[in-house]
Amino acid sequence: MRPVTVPALALVVLSLSGPSLARPATSAPPSARPVVPQATAPGWGPLAYGDAQVGTPTAWPVVYPGSEVCGPTGAGGVVLLGSFGSSSWCGPDMAAPAGQSPPANLVRLGPLSARRYPGRPSMTIDGIAVYKEVLHGQISGTAYSAPTLGIELMASGPLAARVIGSLAPSVRDLVLEQRAVGAQPGPWRSMNFAGLGFAVPPSWPVARTTYAFGCDPPDIAFSSPSVTLDADSNLARLPCPYPLPARRGTNGVQIDAGSAGAPNSVPADGLRIVVNGLQMSVDEAFPFSALVLEVDLPGRTTPVKVTIGLGTASTAGAVLRSITALPPAAPATTSAPATAG
Repeated sequence: MRPVTVPALALVVLSLSGPSLARPATSAPPSARPVVPQATAPGWGPLAYGDAQVGTPTAWPVVYPGSEVCGPTGAGGVVLLGSFGSSSWCGPDMAAPAGQSPPANLVRLGPLSARRYPGRPSMTIDGIAVYKEVLHGQISGTAYSAPTLGIELMASGPLAARVIGSLAPSVRDLVLEQRAVGAQPGPWRSMNFAGLGFAVPPSWPVARTTYAFGCDPPDIAFSSPSVTLDADSNLARLPCPYPLPARRGTNGVQIDAGSAGAPNSVPADGLRIVVNGLQMSVDEAFPFSALVLEVDLPGRTTPVKVTIGLGTASTAGAVLRSITALPPAAPATTSAPATAG
């Protein structure tokens, strides 16, 4: 199951300069921008959409674009991701016991609309310019727009102010905006697959599969730190539970080689980056807790898909910067951990 595609960004080409990722400045310089906070309190954690994240209780269910989820509201809140109105939570008459009220807290987080934002911002949150306006119509209420992060946010309920005040750049933004630069944290393991070389922490388990259509898509988030190497040669569709549980950002990496029956494809529009000489396209259809890249390799007619879990900026950034092209005849191997120098 894949989420509904959201509007793509304009085509931009970035390049890797030395050990750091270069990206055109779209807002305040890195030194003036906040770092991604970890859980703001026990039971809370960051939830990302594109270049932004907010803190919410981890017990709150999350509904992804194009989905409607029904269930009890005992957790005290619900988060709806995607363009306002593209995801929904069933009303009490449909799924909840008689007399149960709707969620006490409701959060909407999605892409920026086409509205313009002239003049001075209404407020700043940790240095991020935010425009506040009242929406009328099917989705009504006060919306908070952050153009530099490309998102709109709405929140209602007793915890609304706390959620809005937690707005910050996401791990994805830090990785692509050059603020996740640093050496690999200790000995990492070098790996080869599908024409790519890359490095991962030695504690991550490695799984190999041939299924092109699995039940645990990492496009949203990884269930645990891991490496998955997928040959995409088996086109059988497994019986999968529905809906899949929503998850927060976790480190990990998956390489999908692609095949004639399940080819990878480069997004028509979107962000393009260059890492160690490799052209990569960021797939904006999955703006959640994973960075989805289509990597062009010389001699291949279709790209290799690389999905990096966005648990922490330092680890995700180090995995991204480790990706290189292998010589055409290099076999798939896994080496012993080597100390990064």
